[in-house]
Amino acid sequence: MPTNEKDRDPLQRGQEARESAESYEAFCKRYLPRVTRYLISLASDTGMAEDAAQETLIAANIKWGEVRTYERPDSWLFTVATRKLRRMEAQARERSSLREDLASVEDDLRIAATTDKWVEDHIDLVAAVRLLPRRQCEVIGLHYLVGYTLAETAQILGIEQGTAKQHLHRGLTFLRQHHYDPARVAGSGRKIPV
Repeated sequence: MPTNEKDRDPLQRGQEARESAESYEAFCKRYLPRVTRYLISLASDTGMAEDAAQETLIAANIKWGEVRTYERPDSWLFTVATRKLRRMEAQARERSSLREDLASVEDDLRIAATTDKWVEDHIDLVAAVRLLPRRQCEVIGLHYLVGYTLAETAQILGIEQGTAKQHLHRGLTFLRQHHYDPARVAGSGRKIPV
């Protein structure tokens, strides 16, 4: 059995997502940690990322009868989570309550690392990814941290695959210039397991 999401084809991942959607509890158990860690890699505030993840799973519960019939319920989940976090951050910016300075982001990650081993193990990489422009951050998060193909990543974000590839290239160029290569850190060649 493949040890890495990238080693499985999208149809197999879709099948696994549908199987985990047999019950809301199983779906939450499988995807809440993944969505939360993905959002933590995007957000400048871990608490906001956790709130967005929780609200996304609540939205899934409300629409459970429909969500569980989707071809890719996992893709729906990441689409909703990404949009929810964007809205929450935009509202916080309007209120001038979103702290996005480097010191605040680093402090936030250190606090998150005390309660999440994954964040602790990847704190430097997550801090570097958070420095990227939003779309580059989302593409790298979905492609490397979660393990979606570029086509799946583009579909989740509602952009063209070529655009996703361009954001990926720009983000990786920045990260490599700063000595953070998600592929190298992952060790598996493509994915950092979340």
